Amino acid sequence: MALTATTNSISLQMQQNVSRSTAGVNKNTANLSSGLAINSAKDDPSNLQISERYTSQINCLERGNRNTDEGQAVVQLAEQSLGEGVELLQRIRNLAIQSANGVYSSADRQAIQQEAMQISAEITRIACKTTYGGAQILRGAGHGIINAEGMLSLQVGADAFNTIDVQLDTSFCLSSLQDKIGGLGIGFDETKQCFDLTSQSKAQAVLSGIDAYITYVDGRRGAAGAASNRLASTIRNQSNIHENDSAARSRMRDADFAKETAELASAQISQNVSAQMLLQANSQPDFVLALLR
Repeated sequence: MALTATTNSISLQMQQNVSRSTAGVNKNTANLSSGLAINSAKDDPSNLQISERYTSQINCLERGNRNTDEGQAVVQLAEQSLGEGVELLQRIRNLAIQSANGVYSSADRQAIQQEAMQISAEITRIACKTTYGGAQILRGAGHGIINAEGMLSLQVGADAFNTIDVQLDTSFCLSSLQDKIGGLGIGFDETKQCFDLTSQSKAQAVLSGIDAYITYVDGRRGAAGAASNRLASTIRNQSNIHENDSAARSRMRDADFAKETAELASAQISQNVSAQMLLQANSQPDFVLALLR
């Protein structure tokens, strides 16, 4: 190789080596400081795009599970309110048994009827006033948060139309139950919208039909309980998906600290050696000067 003073080829080569080792140090330092193996698109374009898709799924699964939690709260509220309705209907049945007994006078049955009227009013009040966030949930289709099809529609998943519909299409007001079920005959006072226990015959009419009410409301309560169990299962399943998607994204995006620290140490050594060699290369023109002395 010719000995020149104008162009120091060895120095230029050493400068490239210093630049490469410095870039390696900077990359490893950035990865360690951020905790990520991909800090910009240029680091790994394909895995960045794939990992962003995972991020979208992960974030929406979290939101979907919160949606499901909220839906489960509504369903549990409905189930508990229906349970209270069943208890009140059971009390009406008990009062009907009492009123059907011949030992009671008309005045006695009027006292029994006062309680029956209060219970009837409370059944309707529960249906009208059971709300979630101020919105009715036991008034049937088109009321409160129940849609026109009578469904509480919950967006539970991360994708379009990944929904669960909970059926709450029935109004549980006493007048609505009477229209739907009937079966009480003269045992129901249409004007006062209450069970009529003012005579033995009316009490017997209530007894002949009240079980249909209890069975219906209890059945809808059971359906709400089954829906609640389904929603709990949905949360568990989506939590599992969230966990595995997060693990997959981690393998693409997260920095391996053992690998990064080892590469940083190697890059720093290379940087130091390259810098020393650059100093040596820069001193080469001194030989030319020595020849001129």
